[in-house]
Amino acid sequence: MAKRWRPPFNFKRYCGDSEVMRIHDLVCEKPECSVSTLEDEQITMWDTEDEVVAAMEGGEWERCELCESGALYFTPREELK
Repeated sequence: MAKRWRPPFNFKRYCGDSEVMRIHDLVCEKPECSVSTLEDEQITMWDTEDEVVAAMEGGEWERCELCESGALYFTPREELK
């Protein structure tokens, strides 16, 4: 999937589901992540990896295993050569 433009996504890369305290990487998101079904009120967004790490240091948030495993949903341009 790609980064989403509409609020609350605002082109940011990392989407947190505050209901289950899971962070999705919208660049590596899989269809099974079901980010599109999240209610706007349960979404927290971050721009950078550093922000995600800082959020996880509190111990409440965890990364989505689906986003972290396997190949990217799309093929980056530099790998098309």
